[in-house]
Amino acid sequence: MAFTGLVDHVVIITGASSGLGVQLGQALASAGAKPVLVARRGDRLEALVASTPGADAVVCDVTEDTARHRLIETVMERHGRLDGLVNNAGAGATAPALRTSTDAFARVIDLNLTAPFALSCLAANQMRNGNGGGRSIVNVASVMGLRSIGEIPDAAYVASKAGMIGLTRELASQWGRYGIRVNAVAPGFFATEMNAELGEDPESFPDFILSRTALNRGGRPGELDEAVLFLLGSGASYVTGHVLSVDGGMAAR
Repeated sequence: MAFTGLVDHVVIITGASSGLGVQLGQALASAGAKPVLVARRGDRLEALVASTPGADAVVCDVTEDTARHRLIETVMERHGRLDGLVNNAGAGATAPALRTSTDAFARVIDLNLTAPFALSCLAANQMRNGNGGGRSIVNVASVMGLRSIGEIPDAAYVASKAGMIGLTRELASQWGRYGIRVNAVAPGFFATEMNAELGEDPESFPDFILSRTALNRGGRPGELDEAVLFLLGSGASYVTGHVLSVDGGMAAR
């Protein structure tokens, strides 16, 4: 599928230095977009920019308010427009709730929910002022925001991703008048650095994942990409407030 609606679109993607973020940045470049790769690890970003045609990079800790403002200012100074935002940066605090400190809980909420809210607001201010063409925000939530996975106790992560799904719908409702679309993807389990304990072969993930997944496997590299590209692009011009599960049918069971 060709996503011509993304050609020359400037799209920020956070958490772009590892895992799904790397793949999404490369997919955006292949679709003709100009991805702005954002992460805290500058050394990784330099290598990714060198191997990703048309990409730019900004080192930024999205949990810091000053850094978020500087990010948007830098993008506007360099490109003069902002068409899309992919809120992908995230982390968990896997532990039973009774052993999760409030500080650990707050850190996850700050990165996974507060930062996407704040960055989306900054991006929306540019988009509604006509400084872009696509005007689309995609939040990377999780199937764990839709259902409980008992074998992975992580109250902070689950709460943050469920909150992101609610936030997606609320921002879509508020910002539709500006022509800004806000959607989310809810990935299932993919082989990434964050999920290293699952192994690299999605066909051989632990049984508690396979047995809950209609397709009886984990996600393969690249299977999330087209869902995000679709929601960012012109093919989804009448889609907003939607949560697209890319989970092999896990949420359906």
